[in-house]
Amino acid sequence: MNHRNGGVLLLATAALGLGMAMVAQARQEPQSASLEAREILAHYVVFEIDSAGRVEPLYHALVRMHAQARSILAAQAGPTTRLEHSVQWQLWRKGELVGSYRSALAPLRSELARVPSVDNRIVSVPVGEPEARAFVVRIPVDTGDGVRFGDAAAPQRFDLAELAGSASTLREAHVPQVRVPIGGPPGNRLDLLVFGDGYTSAQQAKFSGDTGLLRDVLFAKTPYMDYASFINWMPAFLASVQAGADHPPYLAGCTHAGCCADPAAQDDPLGGQFVDTAFDATFCYAQSHRTLVVDYGKVYATAAAYPDWDAILVVVNDPVYGGTGGGVATISMHPAAGEVLLHELGHSITGLADEYSTPYPGYPPCSDSGGSSPCEANVTNQAGAGLVKWRDWFASGNPIPTPPGVAGVGLFQGARYQSVGMYRPVDTQCEMQFLEKPFCPVCRQEYVRVLQLGGWGVPDGGIDLIEPGSESPAPDQQVVVSAGETRDFAVDLLWPDIGALDVQWWLDGVLVEDSGADRYSWQAPLVPGDHALELRVRDVSPYVSTPLPERSRTWMIRVVGGDVRVFRDGFE
Repeated sequence: MNHRNGGVLLLATAALGLGMAMVAQARQEPQSASLEAREILAHYVVFEIDSAGRVEPLYHALVRMHAQARSILAAQAGPTTRLEHSVQWQLWRKGELVGSYRSALAPLRSELARVPSVDNRIVSVPVGEPEARAFVVRIPVDTGDGVRFGDAAAPQRFDLAELAGSASTLREAHVPQVRVPIGGPPGNRLDLLVFGDGYTSAQQAKFSGDTGLLRDVLFAKTPYMDYASFINWMPAFLASVQAGADHPPYLAGCTHAGCCADPAAQDDPLGGQFVDTAFDATFCYAQSHRTLVVDYGKVYATAAAYPDWDAILVVVNDPVYGGTGGGVATISMHPAAGEVLLHELGHSITGLADEYSTPYPGYPPCSDSGGSSPCEANVTNQAGAGLVKWRDWFASGNPIPTPPGVAGVGLFQGARYQSVGMYRPVDTQCEMQFLEKPFCPVCRQEYVRVLQLGGWGVPDGGIDLIEPGSESPAPDQQVVVSAGETRDFAVDLLWPDIGALDVQWWLDGVLVEDSGADRYSWQAPLVPGDHALELRVRDVSPYVSTPLPERSRTWMIRVVGGDVRVFRDGFE
């Protein structure tokens, strides 16, 4: 992770013309009709903010994204970001304020299983925040021409055309190019970009094997296995000069990155190793031996190769146990790597809190009793049974609050780095407290809800069970059919890998088909008139206690005599 203090980069005025020309050229590039409707040209900018609030651009690229402009802007804040963990900025266009947005600054988390071979209990290691933190801003070209950070008294302004023109002079301008495999539609999937660090050019097969193993672990566990088709898992190989990661040697009292004061470093079999890797992976960040970090600025810049990413994982080719969570989940290839990944994705995708009570001084508080910082879905400070947000999952007969040792869902004291006053749903049976445990019913429910409600990226409103753009005919068209003729209406549905959808077709407010079919054949009556055909789809997952949102499409149909005709702008 880069620790240099940030400052505003002053751009030469000559860059303005070049930047505007680049934007204009990109706008004029020919596209196929199929891509034109679903690709958006956008500025992809990596910034860095220091502890004093000064912002510096690190990287700029013009990219094509597969989402609506509104969704791209709305999703800037990332996975269920708390206000304390984001940076606010304003978007301007032709001197007018477009809107205010936030980009995620997820807190750096160092979490370790105390003794993986014994009890797999997770503990936190407070490491503080870096002096400088990188983040990404993605702005559709047609929505704005400048961004501003800071308050009105001391603003920092960046012209996007100037950034485009000076892209080659920025600190991370020359990151290597990577090839990213194509998955499902990026605009309707959770896109998980998987990089490796410390894999040499001769180790591409090892990278494929390691990431394949992690993928198998991820999708072998409920609820990830149930919704594997909702995630684009995209491993992208990037060669490093040397293999492994840096292992600063033990030195009592050490205060700099070249050594490690943590006594645990005395047992590091690779202590004293320093290697040249693509993302500068290193152990002993903040003098905590197992805290493994990478340079976020380099990772985010490289990720521009797939600008639609929603979350990033970096797998470090190193056998020593370590890793961190935050804006970029980082794990070593220790045997516990898969379990660490499951836990960290619980944070970065689902927005879950840790359920253990190891103190974490200075961590922002939360409260479900009111205020601007409600608690995460799996923890609460509410002790009254009727006020607990997971009360629908209480096991029959369990006292509330619930004493230790009781099975099933209840209200167990001790969570979110507090031993008293904060509660969790289960005693010991949850991945957010112990490795190699299932996700408890409350955490499992939240994952399913978040997938379909949004809050982790694009689409900002969650994954649509009806694949956007698959509708035939398009629902924004008004369909004219001749009396007595049969017309097919069809869509592509996104089914859970394990589970079911409730699929219903309604004609003029009357249910006409509920067999789960993705196609409906309708024979027009002989009498002319107007009709409305509606498709309603809902996931009926047993993992949720309240109904999930319904997705729908509606076709307006006019029955007339003569041939079938379709009009985009109304009836003839």
